[in-house]
Amino acid sequence: MNRIRGVSIDFIDSLNESAKSTYPDEFICLHREHDGVIDELVMLPGTIFGDSHSVIFDWMDPVDFHRSGSAHSHPGYSNEASDDDKDVFGSMGGIHFITCQPYDRHSWRAYNSAGEPIHLDILYADGTVADV
Repeated sequence: MNRIRGVSIDFIDSLNESAKSTYPDEFICLHREHDGVIDELVMLPGTIFGDSHSVIFDWMDPVDFHRSGSAHSHPGYSNEASDDDKDVFGSMGGIHFITCQPYDRHSWRAYNSAGEPIHLDILYADGTVADV
């Protein structure tokens, strides 16, 4: 995995649209990076979306050196990581996203594998930073 330098605006939009589509259940997926930009949702077979938690079977993920972490939604208005979220972060890659209502470009937060909030720039496809 490359050093992460940002997240694609298309990834953020896709994450939020996916969260809207599973609401009121939580959405969960893994993600990949290319050239240091997180830009791809990875859906695994058997993923379960639930009203208070979701389940992803990471053993279904083939070996992938570009997998960079996980992303999930909260059905309410908080993107704060719970203790359970933080427990999972350490085993699922380096960067983790939580998005919440209203599921827009301002409603997400990124965390490192220790569950600490981190800053990531939102990038357009040409690599310029989005003014969001």
